Amino acid sequence: MKKNWTKGEYFRRGAAFGAALSLLVLAGCADNSSGNYKTAGAQARAAADTSPNTVKSKIAKICLGDPDRFFGSASSPARCDCYGSGVAKTLNKDEVSYVVTYNEIPSLSANEYDKIKQRCLAGGPATADDKPAAKKKSDKDKS
Repeated sequence: MKKNWTKGEYFRRGAAFGAALSLLVLAGCADNSSGNYKTAGAQARAAADTSPNTVKSKIAKICLGDPDRFFGSASSPARCDCYGSGVAKTLNKDEVSYVVTYNEIPSLSANEYDKIKQRCLAGGPATADDKPAAKKKSDKDKS
């Protein structure tokens, strides 16, 4: 029952086997990565720390890293902390993830950020609803 194949039969069966093997390999790759390209960035963003203190410190570091963009020659760590605190309070969830992911402040609320800069330059609270620190009473004020 031994069949003698010709060169054409070997070629045809080899090509069919190779094509089937290629399809199996490609199907395995496609199955393993189905949809991962869509969620890879989202998983990275979800894993990032989006706590208010982290966002505040990232914004303060951005401010300190580019003083001309924020306070110019009046830039100081205290002003950048004030600015970071104020901006962090105004950001929504998507903007917070943008700051954490791209290490950049979104420019959607630029007018509000300018108001925060002015308050920080004046030495006041970062946002309008913040209360300035209470002054300590000295011995003279107690009497």
